[in-house]
Amino acid sequence: MSTDYRVRFAEWRRDRPFWGGTMLALAGLIIAIVPLTFVFRFGMVSTRFVLVGLLSAGIVTVSGVFSLVRPAYASRFGVVGTLFAIVSIVGALGGFGLGTILGMVGGSLCIAWVPTTAATKDPSSDTESMLSRIRTHCRDVIDALS
Repeated sequence: MSTDYRVRFAEWRRDRPFWGGTMLALAGLIIAIVPLTFVFRFGMVSTRFVLVGLLSAGIVTVSGVFSLVRPAYASRFGVVGTLFAIVSIVGALGGFGLGTILGMVGGSLCIAWVPTTAATKDPSSDTESMLSRIRTHCRDVIDALS
């Protein structure tokens, strides 16, 4: 029974940017720790600091979860997660830097992720069609200039 679960999980994981989404979600949680720690330990912290920190942490976490749930939009969620991981430096000290680094790496993995169906296509046919389009475009530009 556990073997069946492992096989299904491996198949599910193979169809989405698993490590990128996981790193983004973890980065959001790490980023959220800083403003929450300041609020609970010191009590008197700027509301803007806490708001920006928790908002950026929430967006980074949601980007990671959504990239796992909707892998077709993983590159967009990776961009949003990376940007808000960088913004978290202002509001949450970037989770003491660790959250920002994890967010940037996880977002980059989500951006670079390619679905398995696209990865198994023959790249030579795509390369040839792209080269022919580039040649045609260059000829059109040269003809327009002369």
